[in-house]
Amino acid sequence: MTLLPDSGLSLAAEFPAPTHEQWQGLVAGVLRKSGRDVSGAAAEDALSTSLEDGLTTRPLYTAADAPGDAGLPGFAPFTRGGTPGGPAPGGWDVRQRHARTDPARTNEAVLDDLANGTTSLWLAVGAAGVPVSGLAEALDGVYLDLAPIALDAGDEFPAACAELLRLYDERDVPRGEVRGTLGADPIGRLARTGDETPGLQDAAAELAGRCHREYPELRALVVDALPYHEAGGSAVQELGCSLAAGVAALRDLTAAGLSVEAACGQLEFRYAATADQFLTIAKLRAARRLWARVAEVSGAGPAGAAQRQHAVTSSVMMTRRDPWVNMLRTTVASLAAGVGGADSVTVLPFDHTLGLPDGFARRIARNTSTILIEESHLGRVIDPAGGSWYVERLTDDLAHAAWAWFQEIERAGGQRAALRDGLIAERLAATWATRSEKLARRREPVTGVSEFPQLAEAPVVRDTPPPAATGGLPTVHRDDAFE
Repeated sequence: MTLLPDSGLSLAAEFPAPTHEQWQGLVAGVLRKSGRDVSGAAAEDALSTSLEDGLTTRPLYTAADAPGDAGLPGFAPFTRGGTPGGPAPGGWDVRQRHARTDPARTNEAVLDDLANGTTSLWLAVGAAGVPVSGLAEALDGVYLDLAPIALDAGDEFPAACAELLRLYDERDVPRGEVRGTLGADPIGRLARTGDETPGLQDAAAELAGRCHREYPELRALVVDALPYHEAGGSAVQELGCSLAAGVAALRDLTAAGLSVEAACGQLEFRYAATADQFLTIAKLRAARRLWARVAEVSGAGPAGAAQRQHAVTSSVMMTRRDPWVNMLRTTVASLAAGVGGADSVTVLPFDHTLGLPDGFARRIARNTSTILIEESHLGRVIDPAGGSWYVERLTDDLAHAAWAWFQEIERAGGQRAALRDGLIAERLAATWATRSEKLARRREPVTGVSEFPQLAEAPVVRDTPPPAATGGLPTVHRDDAFE
């Protein structure tokens, strides 16, 4: 007999729907066989997993766990995406990072990336990368009207931005077609170095005003949450710190004369993506929801409330021993970033923590996104995790916990005061100490290091990178104790 979809026959009609209590009873029976005599909700609790910040993952989620309507993509609260059609036609922006000091070698690598799948460039400029005076050579042959540029110049951003804007004019790029971010981030510099260079805050505000007036598709500031993640912070702490830093930037820009909506339009938020795919997906969704709330209470309209996100695969999760496994970690992390709705994704090469990546490592990094977009077709589905009871509940839990942490920072005087007074450093250190204990006892396994190490394998050697900024929050790695 052939059954058609409209035949009216429900194959489940004769089977009564099981109840949550019946399931708990079956779980209790299995647990009793292992010597644990628990029943009811206690049986379910026995299978739950504790996360950081007091959050819990339960073994079963049902429609009763759904926190409510998450809205539609492109509409407040933007949980399901910042634009109605997803991050971009055909997938997210594939953004490759370059941090070599030699302009000629940087140019060679940049052109190779752009010819083979990269769609935008993230350039370290100044002490952390190519000299400001070498920016023109590094970008020689690059079609600046097609490839957005994201700068990372630390306290040298005024000079780096001036040089990049000069190049746009010199190469006759219409100002309405200039895209990317100039990367001004005085608060991120304070987090990384503990130093507040006089004048940087005013320079960032002046740059934002110029971008608003003259470059409608260019953003001036980055709200970088990576320093908090890289210091050992949890997802909740990363979110709360990014909110506090974003609010501080809004105050700076509105004090300089920009409207709240214009100020929101000058910000790009940067988050870490880890191999914990569900946590990453929920974190990016929660970040958009939280920022929409900040923008709403600040008086911004819908156009200013949509958070623009740049996700970067976590350096904390990457190992120096058996670095090849990092390819698998970054694959899962970039998948989670794309599913979570990031507008731009940077896959750090597998040898990132060893030094400057070689051509093979860069090729694998950019092709990771290409396969996910072109072969796995992730870009064809908007918010693919939306509607999952687990993801929706985790998104909601992260949002509430991060909002509480953000409020604590605000009560302490805001992000700058919390960094200066040590509140943030103290909380991040406590979180990392707890996690370090789990790593040491192998309750959090690190493949290739604490699990299945190849002890006879020769270390991988790479060119030494420019010195990283120090003096502020520390930088940690999961393999620190074992290495």
